[in-house]
Amino acid sequence: MIYKRAKIYYDGSHYIAIPSENFSHKKGCAHKSKDKQTLGVMSKDRQRINAIKRRVRLMRKVYLQEWNYFCTFTYDDTKHDEDSFKEKLRNTLKHLVYRKQWKYIGAWERSPDKHRLHLHGIFYIPLMIGELIQTTDYSTTNHRMQIAYQNTHFLKQFGRNDFKELGSQADIVKSVRYLMKYITKSNEKLAYGGKLPTYFISDVMDNDIACKCGVDDKKVVLFDDFICYEDGEIIGNVGRDTIERLPKSN
Repeated sequence: MIYKRAKIYYDGSHYIAIPSENFSHKKGCAHKSKDKQTLGVMSKDRQRINAIKRRVRLMRKVYLQEWNYFCTFTYDDTKHDEDSFKEKLRNTLKHLVYRKQWKYIGAWERSPDKHRLHLHGIFYIPLMIGELIQTTDYSTTNHRMQIAYQNTHFLKQFGRNDFKELGSQADIVKSVRYLMKYITKSNEKLAYGGKLPTYFISDVMDNDIACKCGVDDKKVVLFDDFICYEDGEIIGNVGRDTIERLPKSN
């Protein structure tokens, strides 16, 4: 048996497929009127559920992409005020997404001591601009000397920055958890740049299914080397190059 155009995501350990036969097509139905107290409880439950869904969707986006840097950008008072910094950095990153194929997921944050605005984020940088130079200074947070790698372009245009290489998936997960912790605390929204799909689309063969999972067994766990198809044509065993060639979905 073959499942056509399944949505597939990676959960950090396994590829999970949602066969198209189980996609929900139900439209919202009318609810009977409820009292204010019941509506209030429903609203809080909905907010909690929506927050969980956002975190799940974020992790699926993260696992489906390649990331190589955790970056921090702040500004020099002689170059910008808070408003001009935020506007110009957004515009700069927008151009880098379009012209250099950068991708990023970031969060605007204020430092706990000086409340200075800065942007933290995980980045995929296939083409670097400027140069990375090693600098050493004193960390008031950790109370010790620290080594940082600053980008000369951002140093000139904005001020202090830090580019840390993400060497492993554990580094990526730790960085994303930091971003999620901040937005949960501040109720801010994440900043996104580039194409960041949640799923890739592939036909799935019965013999590539390891087991069923999820509510009512509506999902399936795939073997680690399963074969990807598009319209009946073999694209290849799952991997970064194969996934790049397949359709994507949110």
